[in-house]
Amino acid sequence: MADPRTTPGKLPPRTALYLLIGSGVLVLFVLLGIVPMQKSLHEHDRQIEQAKFRIEEQNALHPIYLRMLTIAQAGGAKAPKLPEKQSLGQKAVSEITDSLAQLIVTAGLEAQSVVPDPGSLGRGSKSLAVNIHVKGSLEKFRAFLGELAMQPTFEHIEKVQIGPGSGPRDCTLTVWLASE
Repeated sequence: MADPRTTPGKLPPRTALYLLIGSGVLVLFVLLGIVPMQKSLHEHDRQIEQAKFRIEEQNALHPIYLRMLTIAQAGGAKAPKLPEKQSLGQKAVSEITDSLAQLIVTAGLEAQSVVPDPGSLGRGSKSLAVNIHVKGSLEKFRAFLGELAMQPTFEHIEKVQIGPGSGPRDCTLTVWLASE
């Protein structure tokens, strides 16, 4: 009979058992050690990205905070006196497009469209919806909203959509004005 140590292609049973046990330990090490570590690293990477986003957001808002802080230390901002509320007359309803366009240009924005919604006056409604689309910087848009709120016929803003990007942005809003 041939010596089992010299027979090619056959492993001794004890060696095969050690090889199987070693392979099993290696697979368990990978499954129980390395895979959870990878998941943990991915979770840490996600948390780092969120922290970076929050830091960038705070850096962007910091100048606004400093301005507000100086206003508060100087005694606070004085709120402007709101005008008496009044309704649009029939003539004013027909001229509302021109007056709002003039207000937009005065604020430094580019008027894309100012469209009153005549359907909003139906069924005895006391309000007129106006869809406004402007283009400009957010600073000027904010100033425009402040001027709009100071109008005696202003009731409320239904929706505001601001386009993404930096620099001049497209802004769309629906404003409700009091009418007779």
